[in-house]
Amino acid sequence: MTLDLYTLHFSSAASRCAYVCVFLVLVLSQRRQTHLWQWMGAMGLSMTGSFVMMWAGPDELPPLPVATIVYGIYGGSLVLAWTGLRSFFGRPVRLGLALVLAVLPGLIYPALHGLGISTRLALAAVFACCLLPTLLAVFETVRLSAGAERLWAQSIETVAFGSYALIFLLSIGMMIGTDRPVASAESARISMVLDQVMGVFIYFGFVAMTAERANRTLLRLAETDPLTGLSNRRGLEKMLSRRFPHPGAGAAGGVLILDIDHFKAINDRHGHEGGDLVLSAFAARMTAVLRSTDMVARWGGEEFLVVLPGIDANELFSVAERLRACIADASFPLPAGPLPVTVSIGCAMMSPEAGTFEDATRQADAALYEAKAGGRNRVCRAPTPATPADASAPADEVVLGGLRAA
Repeated sequence: MTLDLYTLHFSSAASRCAYVCVFLVLVLSQRRQTHLWQWMGAMGLSMTGSFVMMWAGPDELPPLPVATIVYGIYGGSLVLAWTGLRSFFGRPVRLGLALVLAVLPGLIYPALHGLGISTRLALAAVFACCLLPTLLAVFETVRLSAGAERLWAQSIETVAFGSYALIFLLSIGMMIGTDRPVASAESARISMVLDQVMGVFIYFGFVAMTAERANRTLLRLAETDPLTGLSNRRGLEKMLSRRFPHPGAGAAGGVLILDIDHFKAINDRHGHEGGDLVLSAFAARMTAVLRSTDMVARWGGEEFLVVLPGIDANELFSVAERLRACIADASFPLPAGPLPVTVSIGCAMMSPEAGTFEDATRQADAALYEAKAGGRNRVCRAPTPATPADASAPADEVVLGGLRAA
């Protein structure tokens, strides 16, 4: 049974109304997310346009005032979908351009009619105006901002808006290059079915993108230390699994464990607020010394762990000493005044021959204990695994700036 246009327009309006209700719940729970307001507005305008078109005859175009309103509504819906994508990805929205693109379809149709342009060319111009924000929406879904991670749900929007753009192009070609009737029940039904299918994919894509990013944000928060912004243990384990997917196969590098000296005394004297300031400033200084490829984590309390891939023992010790010096050479600013802070560091090599990452961590922890026991503010390295004869040798000791450091 062939559905009549009244039923198709009603089902289109009803489905969009359902999506508006879904987004209303999202908007009320995330009031500051402007992209949700824009997408809900796009759905609301599209729903309104479908309700208006329910009363249009199947074999005739709507009267000029109604057509002006409907084309303006659909143009505004497409523009809000585009600006919502820009807001979602944190890109600025140019309100002037958005306003022009929104009102253009509704204004160009009566303007061309007033100039005596044929209905076919006027409709082609309307479709061309709707094509512009559609292509811009496609561009937003394929474009990747610096430092951003692509969402799987973006592909849904790319396909849906790309299909919409293709439909507009075909419509423009039909209006200009053929003499098919401008208004017919058959073409109207095909148009409505395609519009409903694409609309479902677009609105589902909006929901999917919102949910996917929320899930990724929760995962990132679960893997990040909120005070320092560094990875926590869980985050470090994830980074290690990505960098070394096959333990023991090329997992070469070094491990450092850093412990802020006398941190309990800092908390007792300056309170936890002062201790937090020291921790966050310590993390910033540490990351400034390290390479972008090094993996840094807050290991717990005042203890930090660093994994330096592709580094040898001498380079590892040199980096550890630079870290020690960058902490000790400049006081940390606190409300009560500058505070001298020092750090003790234990380092160990990680390689297929030396054992797993856990083995290197235990060796670095033992070296850290040696540094603490030896007077603090020093670097101590675990013995390099070579032969069973020297496996139990004590940590190497060197003199650093008048201090005995291991």
